[in-house]
Amino acid sequence: MLAVTQYESDPRVRRQAEALVARGVEVTVLALHAAGRPAQEMVDGVRVVHLPVRKYRGDSARAYASLYGGFTARSMGWLTRHPRRFDLVQAHSMPEALVFAAVVPRAARVPVLLDVHDLTSKLFASKFAGRRAIMSGVRLAELLSLRFASEVLTVHDAYADLIRQWTRRPVSVVMNCPDERLFGPARWRGWTPDGEVVFGYHGLVAPRHGLPNAVTALAALRAELPGARLWIRGSGDGLAALREQVASSGLDGAVDLPSRLLSVPEIAAEVGNVHIGLVPSQPDPWTDDVLPTKLLEYASLGIPVISFRNPVIERYFPDDSLSYVDPASPANLRGAMLDLARNPEKAKAQAARASQVMAGLGWAAQRQVYFEVVDRMTARRTHRSPSG
Repeated sequence: MLAVTQYESDPRVRRQAEALVARGVEVTVLALHAAGRPAQEMVDGVRVVHLPVRKYRGDSARAYASLYGGFTARSMGWLTRHPRRFDLVQAHSMPEALVFAAVVPRAARVPVLLDVHDLTSKLFASKFAGRRAIMSGVRLAELLSLRFASEVLTVHDAYADLIRQWTRRPVSVVMNCPDERLFGPARWRGWTPDGEVVFGYHGLVAPRHGLPNAVTALAALRAELPGARLWIRGSGDGLAALREQVASSGLDGAVDLPSRLLSVPEIAAEVGNVHIGLVPSQPDPWTDDVLPTKLLEYASLGIPVISFRNPVIERYFPDDSLSYVDPASPANLRGAMLDLARNPEKAKAQAARASQVMAGLGWAAQRQVYFEVVDRMTARRTHRSPSG
């Protein structure tokens, strides 16, 4: 597996890698540099190679190109030294062009699976709107990558429908459903309206995900509910500004901000302390087509959720399973937060309905789809080269 990510905190890459290891498969993941960790290590049975490339989040197209290009080049060098060692190479987007790191194994007839978590063109349209030359290059790289891959995997049906318009390669859906070993079973953690109520968010901390609005909403809410608190975990280019906003709003004691990036098991352990989940993203080309993993994790745990609305979320979650805020403005967030905090029974019924939605979307079922894709692709490899 190739992934421009910090492996320990990436739930999708870890779920898939650990599921394969549990089957007796040898899995190596090439991932980003991780501070304080060795260049190579075993993590829950998965061999993780931390390439000397560091994460970047910000507004520089050149820095993103350097990150993606540098990681792809180093991955290509690593794989070129091991062209026939693996029966399958799986590249996790972003970027889709990471599949070209497997050009030598591909030439040696090793199948290549492109796993599209998010489309790079959506990110760049969000960050670099109006930069026509950049967008043209990104879209061309996206199309060529989809056609280079042997098969394509993606995270929900809306993306699959779009990708099928761009390539004749087989496209399968393995949703970003939480691992039941960590995020489950659902249980109700009640509260009293006049006591402490903890609202939670975990994931990427960036302006488009609406946390400044959530902090503003909390400040207004605490005038009526002094026990309201906000728990945030994650990292991103919006964290420094968020710290300043919390301090200037006098909310240091009410907002629990991250001190470091947590691993997936650590997130799962802490998120159980949350009463109500927040998914307050703002509409833009990136968020228009996402199905947030945090939303699925809250629903799996039986935590009621206040969420922004987009067509993909609506496709899976009916109105009685979430408190939709459309848009997730400070005023709308405050109203929804006050409504659920004051009505625990309503929140409980909503959480139960969301848990019913998740009953058909668990990782156990998604894992079987993933295994079928891997088995099909490696069977073709074995047929072509019985000796492996």
